[in-house]
Amino acid sequence: MGSHYMKDVVDPITDEMLAKFVVDSHFKSQPKGANIEDKSISISQEDPDQNSLHADPEIIPQDLLKKYITYAKLNVFPRLHDADMDKLTHVYAELRRESSHGQGVSIAVRHIESMIRMSEAHAKMHLRQHVTQEDVDMAIRVLLDSFISTQKFGVQRALQKSFRKYMTFKEDYNERLLYLLNGLVKDVLHFEKIVSGSTSGLTHIDVKIEELQHKAQDYDIYDLKPFLSSNQFSRANLELDEERGVIRHRFTR
Repeated sequence: MGSHYMKDVVDPITDEMLAKFVVDSHFKSQPKGANIEDKSISISQEDPDQNSLHADPEIIPQDLLKKYITYAKLNVFPRLHDADMDKLTHVYAELRRESSHGQGVSIAVRHIESMIRMSEAHAKMHLRQHVTQEDVDMAIRVLLDSFISTQKFGVQRALQKSFRKYMTFKEDYNERLLYLLNGLVKDVLHFEKIVSGSTSGLTHIDVKIEELQHKAQDYDIYDLKPFLSSNQFSRANLELDEERGVIRHRFTR
C-alpha cells in the first residue's frame, strides 16, 4: 500500500486569500456580548478604604483583580477593525514567504488565529470594546519574536531587519510621529516665508491632522490617539483642536 504525502506549498496569493478567509470567518463568528458602546468602562470598588492601604498603585488587590477578570470575561468582547484585519493578513503572507526560506518552525493558519486571539485578549485586558493598533502590534511582536527565535543566528538578523517595522514599540511610534509632525511644521513655515517674506510675526502654526495621518500610514501607523495623548505631544508645545481637525504648534518667544 503506497504512502501519500501532503506538501505545504508557500504561495503569496493563496496564503493571503486563506488568511483573509480565516480573519473574516473569525470576525463573523464573534459574540455580540453585552450591549456596550465603545466608551470607557469603570469598575466600582466596594471598599475604597481597603484599597488606600496599598502604598504602591501598581499593585492590584487580589479581590479587585478577580472582579476585574470576571467583569472582562462577561462584558468585554473586543472586535477587530477592517484595517487591523488587513494588517494581520499582510503580516501572515509575509511570514509565510520568509518561513519558506528558513529552517525553523513553519508558519501555518493557526498562527494567524493566534495573532487574532492575542490581539483580542490584550484589548480585553484593557477593557476595550474594539481592538486597537497597539493590541494588534503587540500580538504581531509576540509571534515574530517566537518565530525569529527558531531560526539560525544568521537568518535571525535578516528576519529582524525585514520585520523591523512590525517590532517597533509604542514609544518609538511617538518619536516617529513627532519627527513627521515637525517636518510638516517646517513645510508650513517654509511656505509662509515664501508668501509673506518673513515668519518673525508668527505665534503658531496649524497642521491638519489628516496630513499627519497620511504621512504616518507610510510607516504602517494608523492610530494617532496614543501619540496625541502622550507626554511627548504636550511637551513639544503642541495642542490638539479636534473640532477644527488641526494640531497647533505654538512658538516660544
